[in-house]
Amino acid sequence: MKPLYETESVYTFDEYKKGILAVNERFNIRSSTQAALGISIGVFLIALASGRYQVVSSGFFRALVLFPLVWILAYAFKSQALSVKAEQRYNSDAGLQDLIVKFKFFWNLIEVRHHHSNANDYNPKAIEFAYSDFNKIIETKTNFYLMTTEEAKEPTFFLVKENCSEKLIAFMQEHARILASNGGKQMII
Repeated sequence: MKPLYETESVYTFDEYKKGILAVNERFNIRSSTQAALGISIGVFLIALASGRYQVVSSGFFRALVLFPLVWILAYAFKSQALSVKAEQRYNSDAGLQDLIVKFKFFWNLIEVRHHHSNANDYNPKAIEFAYSDFNKIIETKTNFYLMTTEEAKEPTFFLVKENCSEKLIAFMQEHARILASNGGKQMII
């Protein structure tokens, strides 16, 4: 059977780190930003409703300035900690280092073969994944990250967009849209 699309990705440290940061950013930034805004607005409305205009005019506005600053510093610290953790994981796992993964996309499954840059041939045994095996597809400006579990903090696979045809990018965007609209339940298209 002839594949619809083919591509390959090289798992360098930079690509691995981008994946760790992208996956963790998607899980945490959106919810923490919404919580921070909700708390700020809630405190402001409570202060206004209670008639404590002095609180609103003095301490609250200082808190409004400090709260986002503290949140930004915490996010920067977390990003740095994730980068360090990603480097430790990548360096400790020889199986990840300079891994080359070749993907073949069929109408009902993805076939994955891999080898290391110092090996000549791809692993003769292909691993096959149905599209229903993926719970989430995260798209960034440069990559797609395919996740097999909702709780994963690392992508299962990544596709580098510059190695993908326009049709493959549209194909992956459609699968990501379907996953998002079905709450993580993939439908075969």
